[in-house]
Amino acid sequence: MELFTYETFSAKSNVLSFETAGKIYSELVGLVEIGGPELQKYWSDFLHAAVTYAARRASWLLLSREQKVATDDQRTAEHDAVLYSIAVIRGTIAQQGLPLDWYHRLIFDNVQERKRVGDFACYVAYIYGVNAR
Repeated sequence: MELFTYETFSAKSNVLSFETAGKIYSELVGLVEIGGPELQKYWSDFLHAAVTYAARRASWLLLSREQKVATDDQRTAEHDAVLYSIAVIRGTIAQQGLPLDWYHRLIFDNVQERKRVGDFACYVAYIYGVNAR
């Protein structure tokens, strides 16, 4: 069994650090608070997608090769739901004329966008997980 640490993750290139994710999250929460009911509904959709995806992703390293093959399509669909919900939030925030700095820091570049949004979903699930005690 391979053991993992935050340092294992942070040694990879172009990862979304815990510190950066926290800043993006705080900025987004502030925007959601002033963005009105429509944005709050989209934020709720994102939270549900993030928690679902994070649970699947966290278990990924515990699965056998066969289990990964059997669940890969579901994991991809859950990741796509996270990406879609972030895109809806971004579009709504842009429509309201609110700042999108958080989004540019999140995606970093188009090559890393999918991975970094997935990382962000895991950080958000962590925040909700520890607050649920």
